[in-house]
Amino acid sequence: PDIYPGNCWAFKGSLGYLVVRLSMKIYPTAFTVEHIPKTLSPSGNISSAPRNFSVYGLDDEYQEEGKLLGQYVYDQGGEPLQMFPVMV
Repeated sequence: PDIYPGNCWAFKGSLGYLVVRLSMKIYPTAFTVEHIPKTLSPSGNISSAPRNFSVYGLDDEYQEEGKLLGQYVYDQGGEPLQMFPVMV
């Protein structure tokens, strides 16, 4: 509900994944990622922000390989909230 340090989905290490199960099939047109701005970071940097990430679409939770919807780069020097259009 806010953009303060610590109120986030965090994981250990440099790799992670997230699966979102929806109640119905959708055809997304874009994705957004938000990270705290440098000005709110206690250390003055946002090196913990995501950098390179990919988004895949699945028909169901048991599908092993999804359809690549896009590969993106979060710009740590850009706005805290960034939108990425579906590439495929």
